[in-house]
Amino acid sequence: MRKTLIFVLTSIALLTYSLTSCDKQKSLQERLQEEKRAIDRYVKRNGLVILNEYPQNGIFGEKEYFRTSDGLYIHVVDSGNGRRATPLVDEITVRYEYRHDIAVSDSSITYWSNSALIYPFSFKYGLQQSYTVSGSLVCVGWVYPLSYVGEHAVVDLLIPSALGSAEDNNVSYGIINPVFYKGVTYTNFY
Repeated sequence: MRKTLIFVLTSIALLTYSLTSCDKQKSLQERLQEEKRAIDRYVKRNGLVILNEYPQNGIFGEKEYFRTSDGLYIHVVDSGNGRRATPLVDEITVRYEYRHDIAVSDSSITYWSNSALIYPFSFKYGLQQSYTVSGSLVCVGWVYPLSYVGEHAVVDLLIPSALGSAEDNNVSYGIINPVFYKGVTYTNFY
């Protein structure tokens, strides 16, 4: 009887602990709101000017970013040579100077990387399977600027997790990671 009582009390304690610890986890909606606040802080801290429309002449001021309806921020440094990518035909190679993970909370550690200078990423333009493969580091947000720029274009991007790589957007593991990419370059349209 004593063992049964200890078992029941232990079970109740574990159940109570597991229920209260589940309440402490943030919902997806709360995490997405935190991400939005983090992006807003990043924009404010860096003095970025947000444009509601893409400039007709395609020329951006130093800190001007066009915000798409999906929440992607694009700053065109160089629009390229004028040759546009052809969907389902061209394979695009992407390199970038560095990436900066945006801190969702002020206490988060940020990560800088320039690995794409050494290891470029490639995808078939217009073939979503080529840039959404599970575990792929190809970022869906890299595709959006190709409707505005051409081969050898250089852009800076502020990408919310929903348009990020599989590494930056893994909701099942609680990963919602907005990223800033500096000097994204599009080459090898073939």
